[in-house]
Amino acid sequence: MLITSLLYCKQAFFIYFYQDFNFNLSHLKKYLLALLPALVLGFGSCKKDAPDLTGTTLSNGTSGNSASSSNDSYFPTTKGSSWTYQSDLTGTTKSAESHITGVIKSIDGEDYYEVKSSTPGNENVVQYNYAKGKKYKMRATTVQTQTTVDFFLLDDNLPVGGEWTAKMSPSGYINDMPARTQCKIIEKGIIKTVLNKTYKNVIHTHVTMQYDLGNGFEDYGDYDFYLAKGVGLIQTDASFFGFTSSTYLAAYTIK
Repeated sequence: MLITSLLYCKQAFFIYFYQDFNFNLSHLKKYLLALLPALVLGFGSCKKDAPDLTGTTLSNGTSGNSASSSNDSYFPTTKGSSWTYQSDLTGTTKSAESHITGVIKSIDGEDYYEVKSSTPGNENVVQYNYAKGKKYKMRATTVQTQTTVDFFLLDDNLPVGGEWTAKMSPSGYINDMPARTQCKIIEKGIIKTVLNKTYKNVIHTHVTMQYDLGNGFEDYGDYDFYLAKGVGLIQTDASFFGFTSSTYLAAYTIK
């Protein structure tokens, strides 16, 4: 979900750097650390084929799954459900479509639902969504480095102000650096309008990406996620080192 072309992302990213006359190699290293998960789960540099995940079993269809029903879920997982997003990452509007394929992967004993996304020139990009016990996560793998990245977007068991910490990858490392997310519920049960459509029962979470480069964990980027019950992710705002972007839900179908 929330997929735009990796090519557009890279162009926008490097244009941004060339305009920053104060950046140096140290800054670049920090920027690249923050950018990796941003591209993977925010803007779609996911692997075009399913990742080779050890300890994984595969099934087709959604029968017998224990995820919440679509009406109650902030991450619907029913086969054929689809979403179309618009992103302003490059300064112009780009669209992407994603849909639930019906394939379920059991990863470390948890059921993840396959999502395929498409943008012009970047077809069948794969990621996996988890929705169970009022907990919602995303997992994807980078094309270039084969790094698997996890985002724990929402724990709906917690009240407003509730916080949790999660590893940003199965190993807890990104590019050989300890990586994690610090997460917090900002609002629950709100009404939010996105692209002239109003959604009810929306939860707003804030996720901060943190890396430990040797002096303890430090902040390197932020996300604000807005999820509507029975719909899914309706808006994502990303910010890292002055570079900002938003992705909006333009259309959806829940089966």
